[in-house]
Amino acid sequence: MRRPYLAHLAEVDEVHCWLVDGTFIRNQLDIDFTNGAHALTRRYIPKRQIWIDREAEGAGELRFLIAHLLHEHALMAAGVPYLSALLRANRTERRLRRAELADPSLRLPAARDRVRRKLVGTLDRDQVWIVDGRGVRDRFDPNFTQGGHGLRYRFIPRREIWIDDAIAERELDPTLAHEAHELALMRAGMSYYDAHDRALAFEKKLRSRLAGMNRTYAKMQNGTLLRKLCNLRIISY
Repeated sequence: MRRPYLAHLAEVDEVHCWLVDGTFIRNQLDIDFTNGAHALTRRYIPKRQIWIDREAEGAGELRFLIAHLLHEHALMAAGVPYLSALLRANRTERRLRRAELADPSLRLPAARDRVRRKLVGTLDRDQVWIVDGRGVRDRFDPNFTQGGHGLRYRFIPRREIWIDDAIAERELDPTLAHEAHELALMRAGMSYYDAHDRALAFEKKLRSRLAGMNRTYAKMQNGTLLRKLCNLRIISY
């Protein structure tokens, strides 16, 4: 199996920060790999390493992710439990991000408009938006990654699905499928955590089916939801 490393970003106190191919990791190692992780949260990452996924072109947010993960790694290395370390690192990252916002007190409707990039289309009456992922993390939640919907995040309207603009083109279909499936399960009464686990399993199967397929073949072979996604994406891009 090839190695996922793309570039060495930094070394701090003998901890190495690497830019990695998140698409490869999600397809081959860990479907739940998000913006970044380190050796104390993922067993497949070598000791004293931090892995960070690629950002959207021109986003300029790698420094925030590095600061978060270095802080979290240092806390856990000192014995702080993961959830406590995560919360403390979140506060650090949020403070750094907010310090660079020109208008941090922007009201919710205006803030939503600021981060929406492109209306892709609709799935079962839910609008699907490509959004400025950095803007969402700066203004709303530093843990937003890949995508989300209105039953997971309060800042997203109930009839919208948001997809991070950092997502690689080849991951848009499985990411949309995950969010749409999770949203349907939650609307049927399932808790977020159970729906998320089901959606991850669904997404993993879908990624496997899509591997090596062109999208026209996938459209013919992979069921109602994928046909909707492919039709939407072919029309919109």
